[in-house]
Amino acid sequence: MSKDVSESVVHLLPRLYVAAGLTIGQGAPLTDDQAHYLRHVLRRDDGSLLRVFHPQNGEFLAKLAHQGKKSAQCVPQSLLRSAIPVTQRRHLLFSPLKKDKMDILVEKAVELGVTDLHPVVFQRSIVREIKTERITAQITESAEQCERLDMPVLHPLADLRSKMQQWSKDIPIYAAVERGDYPHLCVAVSTSQGKDCAYLVGPEGGVTTEETALLLNIKSVRPVSLGQRILRAETAALYGLSLLDGLLGLGKP
Repeated sequence: MSKDVSESVVHLLPRLYVAAGLTIGQGAPLTDDQAHYLRHVLRRDDGSLLRVFHPQNGEFLAKLAHQGKKSAQCVPQSLLRSAIPVTQRRHLLFSPLKKDKMDILVEKAVELGVTDLHPVVFQRSIVREIKTERITAQITESAEQCERLDMPVLHPLADLRSKMQQWSKDIPIYAAVERGDYPHLCVAVSTSQGKDCAYLVGPEGGVTTEETALLLNIKSVRPVSLGQRILRAETAALYGLSLLDGLLGLGKP
């Protein structure tokens, strides 16, 4: 730990994801938005301390170095946490939602440990496109805030049939299907400890009979129940992810 900051307050420093590799003593560029945030929002001067991280290098205590009015770089000073390889991938397959609901879904999915986000168009999907740049920014901000060392992946938008055709048979998909006599999610995932898995929730209008038949005919799909209540799409997603977080330890850094 640097002499400039004690261990008890290091968590109060700004924390940013840096896309470039990080090496102690070598400057790494920050984005224009990050430079603006540090200079004009947080009012941080040259030499100010911050935390920066990259999935392959770990997390570092760094010093800020402004370069002109709009650009800046960070210079790592010491290693705070070593990189931790992701040994279990946790996938979320979800229908795009309206703006506010989508914002909550993405933010909380990252906080709950999802490694891969797969937007999927269902027959009853109201929203049929996504703003990749906006969602990627939300993923980054959420990873920074919840102190993850890895960076979740946003996969391209695809329709349900195409996604199922491309899906690996080795990764089970726990599909929340309404109005069926299926085992509860907590029971179904009891054999997935230590393995990659996926969780699928449908759109606001629910999964159609045709889509249910499609899912049930795929060997990797495990239909599950979330209980007697019919939940909203975003609620079903976050409720299921919370259960998985507890059962499989998704929240491990």
